[in-house]
Amino acid sequence: MGSGLLVWLTAVTSLIVAAGLVLVLGVVLARKAASWKIRRDEGVLAYDDTTITFKRTPESAHPGTFVVHFPNGAAQVGDIVDSDGRRITRTIIRQRGSLAGVRTVRWEGETHFSPDEMGEHSEITIQGPLGPCPAWQFGPDGVDTWSIHIHGIRADRHNAVRSVPAAAAAGHTSLVVSYRGDADTQAARGRAASLGTSEWADVDAAVKYAVARGARRVFLFGWSMGASIALLVAERSEHRNSVAGLVLISPASDWRGIIAHGAARRRLPVTAGLLGHLMLSNRYLSQLAGLTSPANFQDLDWTVPGRLSIPTLVIHSPGDRTVPFTITKQFVEAGGDKVTLYTAPDADHSWEYNVDPDGFDAAVASWLATVA
Repeated sequence: MGSGLLVWLTAVTSLIVAAGLVLVLGVVLARKAASWKIRRDEGVLAYDDTTITFKRTPESAHPGTFVVHFPNGAAQVGDIVDSDGRRITRTIIRQRGSLAGVRTVRWEGETHFSPDEMGEHSEITIQGPLGPCPAWQFGPDGVDTWSIHIHGIRADRHNAVRSVPAAAAAGHTSLVVSYRGDADTQAARGRAASLGTSEWADVDAAVKYAVARGARRVFLFGWSMGASIALLVAERSEHRNSVAGLVLISPASDWRGIIAHGAARRRLPVTAGLLGHLMLSNRYLSQLAGLTSPANFQDLDWTVPGRLSIPTLVIHSPGDRTVPFTITKQFVEAGGDKVTLYTAPDADHSWEYNVDPDGFDAAVASWLATVA
């Protein structure tokens, strides 16, 4: 075999291997973008009656109040009282169950142990197109203004309860809803999310439920992917004329840009991001990522001028590592005078309330008063 042929074969083999690697990275990126199963586990190094010490990570070192879960209970952690390059020690505000033997905890965005802490409520069931969707109702029927709180991907109803107090202060009855794919519903459980393009129909059923019980005006509070769902409901619902406004927190308003940002953040080649986008949007390739139906990225881009038609409050922090603040600025610019932006203190994705609950509630109260 000549040396020239050997060089050529080596180059071709390298290109094939590189192409295969990029394809694998595209599959991984697509699965990460749409998966329900990613969770944050933080290592526990020590604890006593008043403090808990974690391995230092961006999560354990994050300011604010959080609830961490472990097999026999949960703890609400607050201020950082000591830190170094390896360890973070935080106060334990309150605790349920024993930390004895606990080596890892699940770090979530909740600030509470139970929805009871957000007010008196009842467990109801909303009938979605694919089956029952459990929900919590805070407040009575017969109220003319309702708020519907929509959690994001890799979360559940507990994650969206944080916005209930602001709505309650304005006199709204609130629904904190579930939808296909999340832990509370049987329909599509365990399947990848379609980034809002199918899930919106279940939240639309919640709008119908509210309207049937006296709601004349409905506000949609959308967290992360819940913002995509809220935006689609506002466009597609048969009761869209009853949707009076949106409150969007860390909003996923351009999924194409979010996936590209995710690839760049992981230092993946641009082609991996493009492949991730292709896999999620292609009728056949999307099945490899676990989707029941492909995502339409044109339908999932609200940075297009003139698309938004109703008053919207956006609550977002430049510290968000998942949804870049630059996308929100594009959304705000495209929405013009329909959009009010509250720039929250430095907080990671959907943790604006955890860092500054008073500022969060005040921003919502001020905006709702203006819209009313």
